Amino acid sequence: MKKMFLLIIFLFLIGCTSNEFKIGWLSDTHVSPFTSGPQDLRAVVRDINQKDDIDLVIVSGDITDTNTGNNLILAKRILDSLKVPYFIIPGNHDTKWSDSGLEKFRRLFKDDKFVFDFKGIKFIGLHQGPVLRMADGHFSPDDLNWLKNILKKMNRSGQPVVFVTHYPLFPVHHVDNALNFFKIIKGYNVKMILSGHVHRNKVSNAYGIPQIMGRSILRRDSLPAYNIIKFSGDSVIFFVKYVGLPHLKQWAKLDFRKKYQIEDSLIRRPDFSINQIYPQVKESWRVSMASLITASPNFDGHFVYIGDHAGKLHCINSETGRQVWQRAFPGALFSQVAIEKDRLLFTSADSNVYCIKNIDGSEFWKFKTQAPLYSIPIVHGDTVFVAGNDGNCYALSLRTGQPIWVVDGIKGYVECKPLLVKDKIIFGAWDGHLYALKRKNGRLAWKWSGPRQNILFSPAACWPVTLNDQVFFATPDRYLNNVHLKDGHTFWRDHRFKVRETDGSNGHLVFAKTMQDTVVALIPNKGKPIYAWIKNLQFGYDFANSM
Repeated sequence: MKKMFLLIIFLFLIGCTSNEFKIGWLSDTHVSPFTSGPQDLRAVVRDINQKDDIDLVIVSGDITDTNTGNNLILAKRILDSLKVPYFIIPGNHDTKWSDSGLEKFRRLFKDDKFVFDFKGIKFIGLHQGPVLRMADGHFSPDDLNWLKNILKKMNRSGQPVVFVTHYPLFPVHHVDNALNFFKIIKGYNVKMILSGHVHRNKVSNAYGIPQIMGRSILRRDSLPAYNIIKFSGDSVIFFVKYVGLPHLKQWAKLDFRKKYQIEDSLIRRPDFSINQIYPQVKESWRVSMASLITASPNFDGHFVYIGDHAGKLHCINSETGRQVWQRAFPGALFSQVAIEKDRLLFTSADSNVYCIKNIDGSEFWKFKTQAPLYSIPIVHGDTVFVAGNDGNCYALSLRTGQPIWVVDGIKGYVECKPLLVKDKIIFGAWDGHLYALKRKNGRLAWKWSGPRQNILFSPAACWPVTLNDQVFFATPDRYLNNVHLKDGHTFWRDHRFKVRETDGSNGHLVFAKTMQDTVVALIPNKGKPIYAWIKNLQFGYDFANSM
């Protein structure tokens, strides 16, 4: 009888504790030779491996400081030394500053999102980019469709759901299409949204759903740290764990029994009131792509050409919006198509330069490089110039695709449209430099770098423009720059208006979009910036580049 009583007590205790588990939560590891990320991540992994009560690990983005070189490979090697399973998504540093788009991340980690069930809870992780271009976070159409299918299979069963994202979903300005996400998850038993990005532990309310923001593992006060989440049936408790210190510090607690409801009326909607001010502007047609678009379209007077992340190139009738033809390629198409008479030229993340017929998309030729490509080809006469991501710049025959010359020495990846002016090809790379190569043979004429030696301030994400032997370009440190076409000498750098990687020219003036409301026009001048006009267009805060 006594043994039976003890067995009943034992089984009761097992039942009470069987739903208890702990998750190690890492975020914003920022692995790079220029950060403490590698050392701190190793220390955190060692600390987790010394504990016997952590069941799994979640990593919520910004794995690297820049997803270039071997940074991501190093991060994976360190994470692979964990003794427990881990689940991972990329952050904006992994997607925006990337020499492979998301190709390397997907190849190394098998996917850029995850879904799994543990102890009766469904965990769903998905990122919000942005891929290559500077912008707010954005859920891709592909990922939102994937999410719909995952939730549809649950059939509103009431199973608890925990989401993991990189950007917080409140305030809503972090992710420009957060409304679409909330519409999809409404009605499901969502318990919380875990996110990184802000580098600190904080609890907020994302329109009725608890939003838990996690700190970076990077050391503060000399010690790296991470979070431990304890699920105990009716509650979830968040602790911070400093590497090497025995104690945990609780910083948040949630009621896991509570049914959280999305307060739909609080979510900010897009404002279309501007259309009432300009009623003469009317939409002719609209085409919805099933995949994310980074490239800007191009137009030959009759047809619009645009590529997407699924690797599809679309030819669209400019009058009706109807698709004329579509062709799929093995890699994502990140950049604009160049048009040369009956030929379309573009680069692909499958490492190829393509030349195809504009009438049906059939192939003239393709040329293979050694790395995924983002830059836009430019054509001069019978030569196609392409700045590669493998350290090379190529001059190819427009007719055959065979190389005329190949030069190396570019240390970063290239995503812009090079400027072809006089005897030079000018482009920026994500290595801190603006390059000017001689058109005839590719030899270096000059290269420019700014005063701040940080590749995140590279003159790489804008299309340089030229007037009167001056080259103008905006850089991420919010300066407009003017350098000499002849030798790259800096005439001036202007910080009066906070520009962000968007400039242009009409052949007489130079234009730049600022990060807040304003567009400016400048008269070319070597001595100092002279503004022809300054217009407040009231478009609000916008740091997305246009290219």
